[in-house]
Amino acid sequence: MDVADNTVALVTKHCGLQLEFYQKCVTQNPENWDIKCITQKRALAKCSEDNVPIIKHVKEMCDPFIRDYDACVMKNQQDPTICLDSLKRLFHCTEEHGKLPPTGPPRAAAPSSSSSSTKEQASDKPAASGYGYRGGA
Repeated sequence: MDVADNTVALVTKHCGLQLEFYQKCVTQNPENWDIKCITQKRALAKCSEDNVPIIKHVKEMCDPFIRDYDACVMKNQQDPTICLDSLKRLFHCTEEHGKLPPTGPPRAAAPSSSSSSTKEQASDKPAASGYGYRGGA
């Protein structure tokens, strides 16, 4: 199983209910799902970040590229193809930071009295799938 398949499996396992609600909302609102389903989208994004460590890690590492792409799409809603260079830079960042180390997937830090580094709480993220990449920001 590759990283993307593993990530999707983990999101489905830990956030199946949120994923189901989001999918139903999108299906029921084909013309304006991006507006109508924002609550479900944010719930899915939060659950994914909380339960699939590589998602959080990639979002942290690629935040400047995510922001750049989001701003470009908002500015160019009539012609989002203008944002292809921003999307390519975001894609390359996710490719670089979304690979699993040889030891396997990053693990969420176990609860303890001492604080853990954010590197120990790295995250996974599935590829953007036609909706705003931030997934809940």
